Amino acid sequence: MISNRILVLGIPLVVFAASGCAGERVPPKALTDARDQYLHTKDGVAMQLDPTDVHEADLALQKAEQAWRDAPDDPSTIDLAIVADRKAQLAQAAAATIKAQQDAQLAKSQGEVMTASQLANANGQLGQTRAALGQTQMQLQQQQASSAAQAAQLADMQTKLKDARDTIAKIASVKDDDRGMVITLQGEVLFQTGKYNLKGGAMAKLDQIAEALKGKEQPIVVYGYTDNVGALDMNSTLSQNRAAAVRDYLVTKGIPQDLISAQGKGPSDPISDNTSIEGRASNRRVELVVSPKKAAAN
Repeated sequence: MISNRILVLGIPLVVFAASGCAGERVPPKALTDARDQYLHTKDGVAMQLDPTDVHEADLALQKAEQAWRDAPDDPSTIDLAIVADRKAQLAQAAAATIKAQQDAQLAKSQGEVMTASQLANANGQLGQTRAALGQTQMQLQQQQASSAAQAAQLADMQTKLKDARDTIAKIASVKDDDRGMVITLQGEVLFQTGKYNLKGGAMAKLDQIAEALKGKEQPIVVYGYTDNVGALDMNSTLSQNRAAAVRDYLVTKGIPQDLISAQGKGPSDPISDNTSIEGRASNRRVELVVSPKKAAAN
């Protein structure tokens, strides 16, 4: 019966070794440690004295190895490897307790008495290993719950941002690029020529944008742009002042100050040809770049 169990328990080792020969990714240290701990347990007295716990350790190791093969970058793979390692240690501790009890019985039958401290030490080791396994499993459950909550929060944020985008698209140009969501307002809509004081109509548009973005907790950068008419220093200063004016107004409307910044780009990064009136008008603009929300790290 035990020899059959040993044959079954040895199967994951072959699979594990074969994956390494195929040139796949090197498994994490936690997984190799769990494998070493299991092999040490299987080759020790635990297989003769407590094969059930050894089998539990083998199942836990198989689960960890399967998780690594399916999703090697998933943090839960490490957690499952730690659980497998703990179960192997638990099997060793349980076997040590059984062995100590057997030795005590043998010593008693021979007129010798095993010291109470030796048995207490074996039982203490078993208790510590069980406690460590329980703590590891609890941490795994907490991490899984945290990951699920973060995923739900991110999904909710993405839904709110889509609603905000639909609202803003009614009053401004909205597009997506590698920076995030880009909201473009033409300079003539916001400012008088050569000025950086917001027009009354501009404030009404910014009120709607602020209302749509409030509560989304997304980093925002306000970029000011000009055409190429005039001195470069003058255009750089004007674009910075215009970006700052938009940023400061949005802060008064509830956008957190630590999430929004302003940059003047002057005539750089034109979107149209500056040789025409229409092209220069397109280049005189303010862009609000809303960075994409990222999931928190586990």
